[in-house]
Amino acid sequence: MSSDEDCRIVSNEPSYSAAVSGKNKISSDQVPKFTCPMCPQVCEELCIIEAHIENEHLNGLEEQISEDNSKPFNSAVHACPLCSQTFKDTLSLEFHFRAQHDVLQNEESTSKAQTLKLSCPVCLFEFCSEEPLAQHVNLHFSTDISNDVDEELARKLEQEERCLMQNKERDDFKRLQSMHGFDQGRNLNRQCDANLFRSVKKGNMSAVDYHEKRIMLKMSEKIGLDDGSSATLDITNHIRKLTVAQSTHMCSAVDHYAASFGDSGWGCGYRNLQMLLSALLRNPQYADRLLNLCPSTSSTSDSSIKVPSISRLQSAIEEAWKMGFDEQGCEQLGGKLSGTCKWIGATEIATLLASCRIRYRLIDFHRPTSADGKLHPALFDWVKNYFEETSEFKPPLYFQHQGHSRTIIGIEERAQGNARLLILDPSHKSDQMRLLTNNSGSAQNNPAIAKKILVPMAALKAKQYQIVCADGGFVVDEHEYSQSRVIRSTRIP
Repeated sequence: MSSDEDCRIVSNEPSYSAAVSGKNKISSDQVPKFTCPMCPQVCEELCIIEAHIENEHLNGLEEQISEDNSKPFNSAVHACPLCSQTFKDTLSLEFHFRAQHDVLQNEESTSKAQTLKLSCPVCLFEFCSEEPLAQHVNLHFSTDISNDVDEELARKLEQEERCLMQNKERDDFKRLQSMHGFDQGRNLNRQCDANLFRSVKKGNMSAVDYHEKRIMLKMSEKIGLDDGSSATLDITNHIRKLTVAQSTHMCSAVDHYAASFGDSGWGCGYRNLQMLLSALLRNPQYADRLLNLCPSTSSTSDSSIKVPSISRLQSAIEEAWKMGFDEQGCEQLGGKLSGTCKWIGATEIATLLASCRIRYRLIDFHRPTSADGKLHPALFDWVKNYFEETSEFKPPLYFQHQGHSRTIIGIEERAQGNARLLILDPSHKSDQMRLLTNNSGSAQNNPAIAKKILVPMAALKAKQYQIVCADGGFVVDEHEYSQSRVIRSTRIP
C-alpha cells in the first residue's frame, strides 16, 4: 500500500445496536433456542437446559460411564486417551479431558511441585526434596565431622543450588513461551470454555450462567465489541474518594476492565488498551478517528461507551501491520495475534494509535534514576507534569513493565514531597472495583482496594518502565502519517 493511501481500519461487523438490546442482554428473537454444551439437545428455556445438563451430564456422569463400560464395544463409544473412562459423544469426552487432564493445569502443578522449597531447621538452607534435606540435617548432628564430611556437605549444597537455578530457568522459559505465543495449547475461546466448565463443576456457577456466558462470548466475537461483563464504568470519580492528599490530579473519565475467563494470565495489554479507548471514545474528535475500529460506537458524555473486544483488537493490530506499521514488532510476533494468547506491549498500543492517525508519545524509562539505583523519581516527575498540565481532555496513560501492564489515571501529592500514582490493574477483580461505586467508596471503608490503587514510588521495583501517551492530537499530513509507521520512543534520562 502506498504512503498516500487512506490507511483506516475497516470493519464489516454488523452494528452492535442491531445485535444487542441493552447492556449484557441477549435478544430473544436472535437466540430463540438454547443448545446443551455437551450434546445436541435443544430447548427453548434456560431453566429446562439447566435441568437437562445437571441430570444428564453432571450429576449422572458416573452412572453413565458405568453403563457404557458394561456394554459391548461399538464405534459410538469414545474412550479417554489418558484414563479408562468412556463417553457416548466427543463433546462429553472433550469436557472431561479439559476438566481432568488439562495440560496447562498439569504443567502449572508440576512447576509448583518442582519449585517446592524445604528448609533446614538448623541453618535454614533450602532444598527441593526431602531426601537431600534429611541427609543434610544428619550432618549437623554427626559426632564424626571430618574434612570428607565437609566436602560432601559442600557438594550437596552446590547440587541443590544448581537444582534451584534449573527450576527457575525452566519457569522463565515457560513464561517467555506464553508471552510470545509459542504455547499452542490454548486460545481465547478454549481457555474461556475450560474455565467456565471448571466453575460449573466446582459449583461456583450454575448451568444457566454457563450457557448464558458462552452465548455472550459468541455475540461479542461476532460483533467485535466487548460484552462489558468485566467492566466497572466511569470509575475515576469514585477513586478520587480514596485519596487523602489535598493535591490530586486525575485523567478524564475512564472505565476499568478486569481480566476474565478467556484472557486471564495473558490479556493485560488488551484490557489496558480497552481502558485507554474507553476514555478516548468519550471525546468526539478521538471517536471520529476510532470509527473504523468500533463503528457502532458514537461519542457520548454518558457511561454507555462500548469498546472493541479482545479479538477485534487483535485483528486491528494485524491490519496495522499489513499497512506497514511497526514491521519489527510484526516480525517478532509472527504477524499474527488472532486466535492466539500472545502478549502485547507498549509498541503494539502505539501501533494501533498511529494507524488510526492519533499522535502518541512512547516514553522509555530505561533505568532507575535515584541515587541508590533502585527507584524511578524521573518517572514520577514526568507523570506529575503530565497530569498537572491544564487540558479539557486528559487521557489515561498506558503503563508497561516486564511481564505486566497497568493504566495510570492520576497522581496524588502528599506531604514531604511524597507522591502516589493512581493505577488501575486488570488483575483487580471486577467485584472489588464495583464496591467503590457504592456510597462506601472511601479509603477507610475499602483499605485493601485503596492499597492496590494508590501506588508509592517504593512499590515500583522493575528496572525499566514504558508509558504510552495519546494526547498529541491527530495526524493530517500524509508524509507524517507515512513516517509514523516506524515506532519511535523517547528515552529518559
